[in-house]
Amino acid sequence: MQQVMASIASESSLVVEIGPGHIPFALATEFVDWQTSPSLAGKTIHCLDINNDPLPYEDKCVDFIYCRHTLEDLYNPFWLCKEMSRVAKAGYIETPSPVAETCRGVDAGSPPWRGYIHHRYLVWSDEDVLTFLPKYPVIEHLHFGDEEDNMVEILNSGPLYWNTYFIWNNSLEIKLIQHDKDFTIQTDYLDILAEAMQKSVENNLNLALHYNFILSNKA
Repeated sequence: MQQVMASIASESSLVVEIGPGHIPFALATEFVDWQTSPSLAGKTIHCLDINNDPLPYEDKCVDFIYCRHTLEDLYNPFWLCKEMSRVAKAGYIETPSPVAETCRGVDAGSPPWRGYIHHRYLVWSDEDVLTFLPKYPVIEHLHFGDEEDNMVEILNSGPLYWNTYFIWNNSLEIKLIQHDKDFTIQTDYLDILAEAMQKSVENNLNLALHYNFILSNKA
């Protein structure tokens, strides 16, 4: 997927990465994060609170925006999504997939809890809408039955299903699935998770077939 994004971004003049961490996107011309790091030495970086602060760009002045493994960590990713949609003409978002977030032991060095223990949301694509579901603590007590082995088998089959890969143009459409509004945790959370995993697998397979590539990075 990195090669696909590099091909798209190479045709853009202003490429902004949100949350670069320690491995910045090679084709980004500017960066936005809450702090600087040695990996960004000599580069243009805007330090701000991406949960609340507006991005420092005029409407639709950014050619391409790149946001990888950031949204799932934020307490308010919806503000950042709104801002990315405002300032950018197109973009790419990547998060761990619902399959990875529901399997046990994926976070090396941690107890066998489900997914990555510090993440706040499960994120996937539903008919070109980036969809968020809060990762409630009850996920640790759910029983997926035979589906548990199937999830592990899917992840062990290769890197394709580890992440959600979302490409958008013109506007970024998002949706939050909420307890008591869209479902009830006590009765429906397991079904919502199962549906999210199914859609995630289907979307990733279709994306790989469309771009004729095999995704090569888990995180």
